[in-house]
Amino acid sequence: MKLLLVRHGETHANLANRWSGSKDLDITNLTDSGREQAIKLGRWFKERRFTPTHVYSSPQQRAKDTCELAGGHWGLHTNIDENLRETGAGIFEGLSWEEIENQHPTEANLFRESRDWAHIDGAEQEEDRRERGAKVLRSVIANHTNDDTIVMFAHAGIIQQIVCAILESPRLWGLAAKNTALYEFSIDVDNWYETSRTLFNPTAWRIIRFNEQPHL
Repeated sequence: MKLLLVRHGETHANLANRWSGSKDLDITNLTDSGREQAIKLGRWFKERRFTPTHVYSSPQQRAKDTCELAGGHWGLHTNIDENLRETGAGIFEGLSWEEIENQHPTEANLFRESRDWAHIDGAEQEEDRRERGAKVLRSVIANHTNDDTIVMFAHAGIIQQIVCAILESPRLWGLAAKNTALYEFSIDVDNWYETSRTLFNPTAWRIIRFNEQPHL
């Protein structure tokens, strides 16, 4: 099975270095540049005659718009998956770091020192984010075959968690996902839960692309 994770295009919040999260705000809509990034990705797909068997998207507008601009020509139904929603940033959502420091100085200081989201009121906690990423992977393994090619349009935070689930990493790795970047994996779903020496077969699980923007 091929699994392609795609981050959404540039948003006004990205451009202004404001915190995005699980809410749809005016500033989390795609910029003109973000829309062009998605259109170029669609052209890249067309040039390579790439067509998936299944398409998934976060319910958030920036991901759905990227999906439509990049993959609308496929003519496939888009499955909306709540587990692909971006991490909820609580009281930090929509704010710049300067505004966070001014409006929530205590939380800002605690977060700066620890990077622990437990200090952000209303934010989704690490355990919940990690479980969502694992759910996405478990669902893919359970509902698809090795003949399937799946594209998921999502967000940097949840892509980070899905990648950690795929790599079975107990650590949360910083990925710095670029706008419309691609993460592509080849996974042998028939043997995913095997504990034999299949684990050491690198042809069964391959990283094909990692945070790449070949269309830009």
